[in-house]
Parts: sequence; structure tokens; C-alpha cells
Amino acid sequence: MLDVNVSLTRGSFTLHGEIHDAGSICLSGLNGSGKSSLMNIIAGNLIPDAGYVKVNQTNITGLPVEQRGVVLVNPDSFIPHLDVEKHLRWGAGAKKLTLDEASVIETKELLGIDYAGRVDKLSLGMRERVALATALLSRPKVLLVDEAFSNIDNRAAFIQTFRNVCVGRSVDLVHTTQQKADADLSDHHYEIVKGLTSREF
Repeated sequence: MLDVNVSLTRGSFTLHGEIHDAGSICLSGLNGSGKSSLMNIIAGNLIPDAGYVKVNQTNITGLPVEQRGVVLVNPDSFIPHLDVEKHLRWGAGAKKLTLDEASVIETKELLGIDYAGRVDKLSLGMRERVALATALLSRPKVLLVDEAFSNIDNRAAFIQTFRNVCVGRSVDLVHTTQQKADADLSDHHYEIVKGLTSREF
């Protein structure tokens, strides 16, 4: 369960962000509406001026990034020099988690990762699949996907698959998009307009 009520002002822009749901959550909005700012507050990369971020009723607002149980993935969330296999294990390794080979194989199959090599030599869509798999294998409580579905082939089908994998692993998923139609692939939909969120369903 993600429970967020925060505000942040930067120059002439003010964000009032709220999310109160579990499961798969779509956050839609135009460029510059505040989507990424809200995601970075939840992840702990930005400190809000006021408010709170709670995960499963635990207040994580003041915790450092590595202790929040939250992982943020965007199109730049990859380590260029690593090969695919090492990359997939990187997040779990950073948390000192033990990964069994069956879990890695299953995640690769589910997310359509049937390739190898250095990550920086892959297409954008392939990189995004690897970054998303790496995040899942690090066992977060909440996974934030900020436009990181944008370059993936068969995008709608992939989002549906990814949502189902998150459900199966008890991970709350929040993904941002500029396309309102993506909300049909989620349990809940929030729209953000000029820094103000509203719950659509």
C-alpha cells in the first residue's frame, strides 16, 4: 500500500501530489506536469517541503534511498559497461540479497530477455527490459516506472505482463505515462495537471 501526500515548490512550480492505493497505479500527465518530481519524492531523491510518504503504513519520508524499499526505474536506469547477466544481479547484490538461478531465469523469460552482451550495446527497449528485470530481482516493496515502458515493443502487452509479475511478487507498481489510455492497464489511475493530482479511479 502506497500512501503519499506531499508538496514541493521549485521556483514558480508547485507540486501537490497524492496517491493512496495498492496494486498497479498509472500516473498520467503531460511533460512538465510534475510526474517525475512526484516519483523522485517517493523514491527519496527529492525531499518534499511538507507531507509524507508511507509504504504499508510505515512512514519512509525521512529514510535514505537504500532503506525505503522503493526502486525507481527510468529510461536512463542502466549501467552501461555491465553485460546483461551481471546487470540482472546488480540490484540484489547491492542489497546483499541472495538470488537463486531459477528466479533469474523465470524473470528473464517473463520479460522477454533472450539476449546477452553489454547493456550499452542494446536497443533502448532492450535496455528498459533489463533495467525493469534488475529492479524486480532486487525485491522492492514499491516499483516506480517513470516512462521506462516507452521504447518497448508490444508495449501494452508488456505492461500487462509486468503488472501481473508485480502482483505475483507482492510489489506495488506505479508507472507514469503521457497516454491516458495506459490507465486501462492498471488498477488505479491518477492524473496530474500542473502539479496537482486527482484520482480518476
